[in-house]
Formats: sequence, structure tokens, C-alpha cells
Amino acid sequence: MSVVLITGCSSGFGMLAAVRLASGGHAVYATMRNLAKKDDLLAESARRGGEIRILELDVTKDDSIITAVEQIELEEGCIDVLINNAGYAIGGFFEDLTEQEIRDQMETNFFGVQKVTRAVLPLMRKTAAETNSNPKILNISSVSGRSAFPGMGAYGASKFALEGFSESLYHELLPLGIYVALIEPGAFRTKIFTENAHKAGKSEDPASPYFKYTHAFRNTLRKMVKSKDGMGDPEDVAALIERVVNTNKPKLRYLIGRQSRLRLLIRALLPDHTFSSMLRKRMFGELD
Repeated sequence: MSVVLITGCSSGFGMLAAVRLASGGHAVYATMRNLAKKDDLLAESARRGGEIRILELDVTKDDSIITAVEQIELEEGCIDVLINNAGYAIGGFFEDLTEQEIRDQMETNFFGVQKVTRAVLPLMRKTAAETNSNPKILNISSVSGRSAFPGMGAYGASKFALEGFSESLYHELLPLGIYVALIEPGAFRTKIFTENAHKAGKSEDPASPYFKYTHAFRNTLRKMVKSKDGMGDPEDVAALIERVVNTNKPKLRYLIGRQSRLRLLIRALLPDHTFSSMLRKRMFGELD
């Protein structure tokens, strides 16, 4: 079994993956920025079994990352699997987003992944050189890292950056026996669209030229969240993460979601303006 470090485990994919991997016998270190939010993880872990170590880790702070990694090294001697899951999505059209809001999005979703990966790689290289195992880095991306939505430009940019970084890192680390894999979920029922949703400050201003589109998009998201068929079960993503962790030599990309493959296929086949018209119609309805 593997020693697994997961970021962003207070809810969603991170929490479910941590519980699933722990119940499967892995030594799981579930981390989160705010330990006050650990109750859901503890309850789910108690319900399903398996021991989980919970640590504080803020992916935007070097000291926090180093402290967590050093503690795991002290207790386990290695980190076999890193799952970079911490992240959030800020909604807002470009002109409604401040530069700071965009930078904050990139800091967590992209630079945070780089920071944690940089801290863990020396341990992984040592493990790969001294054992027959293949350490793994799983980066939780999104279908938005391959096809962006209007009104979600900062989030899409962070995931496009993550995709490029991960693909390059895959080629760099493969000769060392370390595997990098991207998990690319479509729309799933997690708190990223509800309690954990972030909105551009100016998006609430009726004077914004995008005000009506922003609210139409939010109404579309609410309908998707309420619909049984609108979004997938996040347990499916956790199950995929477990499968990749247990795969000896995983591939680079794992796309998951009811309509994700269809969306990317349509995006590849249709002219840009035709696809844009279809996408805006789905998001904004009769406004477009």
C-alpha cells in the first residue's frame, strides 16, 4: 500500500478520495487549509472505515507546505502518491474580475500545485531510485482546462495552465520512474458550485455590461445542481482517483463526466462561432 498526500480534503473530491483510499488500506494524509472544516471528513471516515491522518496545509504558503511534507517524511519516510486537489472556481466575466481576483485564482489552482509538487519531488525521486515502485502525481484538473466557459475565464486559465504544466512534467519525470496523471472532471455535484462558490466582486453591480448574463449563468447552474441528470456523482471521480492510484503505470489524461467527451468532440468538429453559439445558448438561454 502507498503513502498518499492529498490537498484540499475538507469537501468534494479530496474528502471522498481520502476516505476511499484509506478504507482500501493506503496510508492517507488528508490536508486542508482550515482544520476547523475537518468534521465532514472525520464523519465520513468513521462511517466507511480506514485511518486518516489530517494535517494543516495551505497550498499558497511555503512554510505550511514544508511543515506538512516534513512531518509525513518523519512519520513514513516517503510519499508515494501526491494528489493535488486543492482549488476553487471564481465566476465572473473578465471585465468584472479584478487583477487580484485573477491572481488569487492562479495562486491556488496553478502555483499551489507547483509549490506542493516541488516540495514532494525530492522524496519521490529517492523512492523511485531505491525501490521498484512508481511514485505518482495526480493533478485534479477539469474539462474546463481543455474547453473554457464564458464567465469562468480565470478558472479556465488556471486549469489550462495546469494541463500544460502537467503534460510537460509527465515527459520530464517519466524517465525517472515517476508518473503524472491529470484527472479531468466535467460537472459534478460538489460544493464548488454552492457553499464554496466564489463570485467576482463587480458581478453583483447592475451597472456591469455582463450583469444579466452573469445571473442567467447562475440560474443555469442552480438548475443543473438540482437536476438528477445535470451533474455527476462525485463518488465516481473518487473511484477513478483510487483506480489511478492503484494503476502501476497510469496514462496522462483521464476524462470523466457524462457529457465531457461529447463536448470536446463537438468542440473539435464544429467551427468556433458555431460552437460558441451553442455554448452561449445553453448557458444564457434566450438572452443570447
